[in-house]
Amino acid sequence: MGTYPLRYIARVTIEFTSPFIIGGENDFFADDAFMADVNGLPTLPGTSIAGVLRHEFEKCAGLEATDAFFGWQKRDNGSGSRLSVSCGCVHNKNNKPVEGILFGNELCVDDVLKQAATGTVRDHVRMTHRGTAAQTGKFDEKCISAGHRFTFELLLEGNQEDAEQWQALLNLLTQATMRLGGKTRRGFGAFEVITIVKNTFDLSTESGFNCFANYPVSLAATISGGVKPPRGDKALTATITLNPEGFWMFGGGSGGGDADMHPVKETRISWQECGDKTQGTVKNSSYYLPGSSIKGALSHRTAFHYNVLKGLFANGKSATELAEIADNNQAVQNLFGFSKTDRADQAGQRGRVLIHDVYFEHGQPKIVNHVSIDRFTGGSRAGFLFAEKPLYKGTSLKVELVVAEQDSIDHGSRVALQRALEDLVKGRLALGAGAGRGNGFFSGAIKWNDNGVWIGGGA
Repeated sequence: MGTYPLRYIARVTIEFTSPFIIGGENDFFADDAFMADVNGLPTLPGTSIAGVLRHEFEKCAGLEATDAFFGWQKRDNGSGSRLSVSCGCVHNKNNKPVEGILFGNELCVDDVLKQAATGTVRDHVRMTHRGTAAQTGKFDEKCISAGHRFTFELLLEGNQEDAEQWQALLNLLTQATMRLGGKTRRGFGAFEVITIVKNTFDLSTESGFNCFANYPVSLAATISGGVKPPRGDKALTATITLNPEGFWMFGGGSGGGDADMHPVKETRISWQECGDKTQGTVKNSSYYLPGSSIKGALSHRTAFHYNVLKGLFANGKSATELAEIADNNQAVQNLFGFSKTDRADQAGQRGRVLIHDVYFEHGQPKIVNHVSIDRFTGGSRAGFLFAEKPLYKGTSLKVELVVAEQDSIDHGSRVALQRALEDLVKGRLALGAGAGRGNGFFSGAIKWNDNGVWIGGGA
């Protein structure tokens, strides 16, 4: 204790603004499922939180400071971590973290916990350049719905010299680029900090030692002094306003027998202040626009514009050459990432463009009937009469796009992304299902928080 007499403690409560998944569980009905505790409730492993914080902390504080906080090891030499991170406990409907084993019907009578244990299944499909599903590109995963709250605790063994770096570490939690869990580049894992309770104890004094010894260990214990920190504003963000011009739908939902295809809906958790208490409720009918769908469309259109800039066209090229051009598009790799299997000479790069899911409560669905006509008889083909129920126009949607590590993105990739975004807001790039029959076109505007300096900047 002599070198590090202080104990910095922060109890953090977060609320996920999009679904998230930390995999590791087998599930009969989904290809991947969230990690659960002994009660079957989702949990945030301390290792996952620590790993994300270490990665982000190193970028702003450097390797030496990171090793001093999180520890290091090289062969037989090393140092243990001075930072301890607890697991995150999910909140019940009374906004209290759930710890330990639940007995009786505690889980059955709490709608928020029941929904947390059930989760929500997200369908995914990877599209080829032909607009069809790629082989083995169809999969689903059982994730945690947006709105769930978790509480975890950080404890640092330190001294007076660590105060500034400790605050810098906590500030990372409020940055727009911070995500937890997997699939973060297609909309998962976004969260906001609800409260942080910070305390510092000096164990070299009797009073400080006694206060630390009496500090409540339970995450569900009420501790005064919690504040909601302001959101960090260092990230480069763009707010995209989209106004539907006609019919539009992100299909795959269920809504009764009046149509074969419905817009997707998803369950969310909503929190309301009731006097001096906060209550959680389950909302079962939220439409949503998946960030993955926006990312997929932008990725394909960005690849097209980058190839135009480089003079790469399909004329006179073999299928092998075209496949190589598609697999090695620099703009797509710089902006949206690539895996090691895509480029054997590199270790892979996660995407630098993060797109949020967009939730909205009200839509105007309308049944649209379709039929395929037999070209010889002029009558309908057997089995080809179907109906869909897309939304029609409606209110404006606001999509938030965040760019991380913007200095690492070259000028050509920026130009390609800018042109793809312009196509989206000028009705030249469709989103969702039925684009071939006129669905999914939008008009709107883009507002960058740097007034467009980066996206329209130099090399």
